[in-house]
Amino acid sequence: MSNLNNQLEANSGDVKEPAQHTTAIKRSRFSTPAILGTAAVLSILTLLTWYTVFAADKPSEQAPAAMPPIPVETSSVVTAPATREISSVGSLQSNESVLISSEISGRIEKISFAEGGSVKQGESLLRLDSSVLKAELDRAEANRVLSMANFKRAEELLKDHAISRQKRDETYAKWQLDEASIRLAKAQLDKTVISAPFAGTLGLRSVSVGDYIQPGQALVNLEDTETLKVEFSIPEVHSARIAAGQTFSLETDAYPGKSFSGKVYAINPLVNSQSRSMVLRGVIDNSEGLLHPGQFVRIALVTGNQKNALFIPEQAVVPQPKRNFVYKVVDGKVAMTEVSLGKRKKGWVEVTAGLQSGETVVTGGIQKIGDGMPVHAIPADPKLFVDLNEKKTVKQKS
Repeated sequence: MSNLNNQLEANSGDVKEPAQHTTAIKRSRFSTPAILGTAAVLSILTLLTWYTVFAADKPSEQAPAAMPPIPVETSSVVTAPATREISSVGSLQSNESVLISSEISGRIEKISFAEGGSVKQGESLLRLDSSVLKAELDRAEANRVLSMANFKRAEELLKDHAISRQKRDETYAKWQLDEASIRLAKAQLDKTVISAPFAGTLGLRSVSVGDYIQPGQALVNLEDTETLKVEFSIPEVHSARIAAGQTFSLETDAYPGKSFSGKVYAINPLVNSQSRSMVLRGVIDNSEGLLHPGQFVRIALVTGNQKNALFIPEQAVVPQPKRNFVYKVVDGKVAMTEVSLGKRKKGWVEVTAGLQSGETVVTGGIQKIGDGMPVHAIPADPKLFVDLNEKKTVKQKS
């Protein structure tokens, strides 16, 4: 029994040794440094997750305060009557214009006018030496007296059958020929006096007393400037909008800010094949003598009227290359809006597209704002702008 017990104890001791060895191995795998490292990694991951989820909302709490509205001056889009017009340029012409010349040759004997002076129709301007022509008239009259006497004598002889009827006819023809010679001599003599064909203003003469002139030689120009003509062209695309009797306004650099009115009286039906334009001619009253033939003028031909055109102050426009914008106030903010413009007239400009009546645009403080910024709209002083209601019409450019 003792031997058996000793053997069992020996065997139990052998069995315990492997168990202790296994526990030692397990402890070596999960040592204290490994556990601490794993805990550190988990802590870092936890912090990163917390920062991502919760700390992301903090910048909104630290964002700067919203910008207060910027005060700006504003004006409303207004309506006013307007006229449709076509713009062009042209030159003024005299109602009547002529270069005075002589129909015959001769030496100038007298000049009866002052350069730049006014003359009446039929008034004598120059007189040529007429001594030779007077002598020819005297000779023609003498020949007529003789031929008339011969004819009367031939009539008496024919009654007595002393001459033939043919001889009597020849004396009659000679008498009539001498009569014609007298009329010719008188006509030539009348041409030695050169008269004004119409009333007007004379220019500068190019001859002097004693000059020998030839037929057709220019002596002085005569201009009728009480009424002036203006000739201008418009593109053929507007041909359906023009008609005789339409009015136009005219401006010239000689009188800045002053406008003259006229009326179209003739339209050339032929379209220029090169420029594709039509030529119109109008008349202007120039009784005051302010305008002169040959002046360059700007013309605005009225082709229609519009009762409710839209206008805004010029300072509201923000020009860009080939485009125009305005800042429109919408719900307390400004919206940069593209617009199409028409005629500018004394501080106002017509808007043909982009705005509607009653909308508000910024006229002052534009340099401080940008698209979408909040603004505090302050109506501009109406005295800053021309009152459109006091104007009869506001012209609109085509």
